[in-house]
Amino acid sequence: MPISAWGDFDAQHWGEVRDVLERAIHKAGFEPQPVWESVDTDIIQGRIVRNLYENPMLICDISGLNPNVMFELGMRLTFRKPVVIVADNTTRLPFDTNVIDTLIYPADQHFSKIERFIEDLAERLTRINQSVSRGQFKPYLDTFGAFTVVEPQPDRVEFDQYVIQKLTQIGDVLRVLEREAADRHAAKPSLDYIVPASENYLLLGQSGWTPERLEVLIRLWEEGRSASEIADVLGGVSRNAVIGKAHRLGLRTKPPVAQERAFDIDQS
Repeated sequence: MPISAWGDFDAQHWGEVRDVLERAIHKAGFEPQPVWESVDTDIIQGRIVRNLYENPMLICDISGLNPNVMFELGMRLTFRKPVVIVADNTTRLPFDTNVIDTLIYPADQHFSKIERFIEDLAERLTRINQSVSRGQFKPYLDTFGAFTVVEPQPDRVEFDQYVIQKLTQIGDVLRVLEREAADRHAAKPSLDYIVPASENYLLLGQSGWTPERLEVLIRLWEEGRSASEIADVLGGVSRNAVIGKAHRLGLRTKPPVAQERAFDIDQS
């Protein structure tokens, strides 16, 4: 699900949505675990891939059609594992997934409607879990015919090697998705910011993680600039969005700002 500010909503909104989803998960008798959380590895992409494959059930919130979320949903469907798709009522469902029964919740989180959504989601999780237990679950790909899916073989392939291969694939796809997202943002009017010539950086637009903006983020991060300073230079992004993007890119250098607030979740 989205975590940092995305679309028309800020990080607080997505935190409230996460609380709603976790209430439904508890109600169905499961224990919630964000896909980016694990103690198995320090590489966040590795944790995501492993959880996408191993966890028995997945809820995917495609609200706003976040590229990272959509890519992770595609991986889960390819693994032929159970997934429940949810979205807010402001999202236009994409063609490739609108054939899957999607639970809709109110973006304004109207109390009575949210309570009904929690009931429906808990019931859906319970029903799918029972179907899996009885051996009656039919994966998404199976509805299109017979497919042979190559699954990871931990007894023959080192997990680190598997993660590296997946990270390479993820990186290639994310670059394409980010270019597409940048093109969509470019269609909207926006102000431009010019970084001082002494910094020798590029002309930047206000929104979208374009390759140029990513390059500036990486340079400033590696120079030790704070997340707030980087956000000010880029414009159109929050401090948390900068930190989340840096963590997702695997940047190791941390800004030398006294006691930066810990940020241990990924923007998806």
